[in-house]
Amino acid sequence: MVTREMRGKTVLKRRSITWALFVLVALATSIGLAFAWESGDRTERALHPDLAFADTPSSSVVAAHSPSIQEAVYEGGRTACRRCHLAQFRSWQRTPHAGAFETLPEENRGDPNCVRCHVTGLGQPGGFTSIEETPNLANVTCEACHGPGSLYRYEDIMQDRDAAIAAGLRIPDEQTCLSCHNDESPTFPGSFDYEAMKAAGVHDIGS
Repeated sequence: MVTREMRGKTVLKRRSITWALFVLVALATSIGLAFAWESGDRTERALHPDLAFADTPSSSVVAAHSPSIQEAVYEGGRTACRRCHLAQFRSWQRTPHAGAFETLPEENRGDPNCVRCHVTGLGQPGGFTSIEETPNLANVTCEACHGPGSLYRYEDIMQDRDAAIAAGLRIPDEQTCLSCHNDESPTFPGSFDYEAMKAAGVHDIGS
């Protein structure tokens, strides 16, 4: 005969088993996610050996990468930046800036005055040299407007706006745009509406 006490023990046992299974599933999921992240990180490093990744201990990042110690270098930011700014990256991909190099006629690709506005960091340390050598810096990428990212790309610097700016992060403004969108360009329409173009030509602000 099954007593109330036996039923209680059975229910309690079932609950314990259920809870244990839940914990195991949660643990397995966590391990799987960690493995996927690490695997993705290794893949990213393998695919882009020319890029540096932010694994410097946080206690030494600011000191080791201070602008007074080291020169800022372009790093092909559209790949490095998207790791933390995926929404902005995907939004940028839908803009003309993402295909700027392809719009440059072949006959103008040897003219630095033309090329500089269709690539990132031409003539600068780590910047674009040719489509064969630095394809990741073709087009108007993140660093074209925000500056070379070698010193501000670290997570603990990026979390502090003032520190990021001190390390070279640029906050683009109208003058940033006018450096290319001006009457020196053969395709310049004659005027530049900064607010309208900001809404249409860059990534979603704050997305």
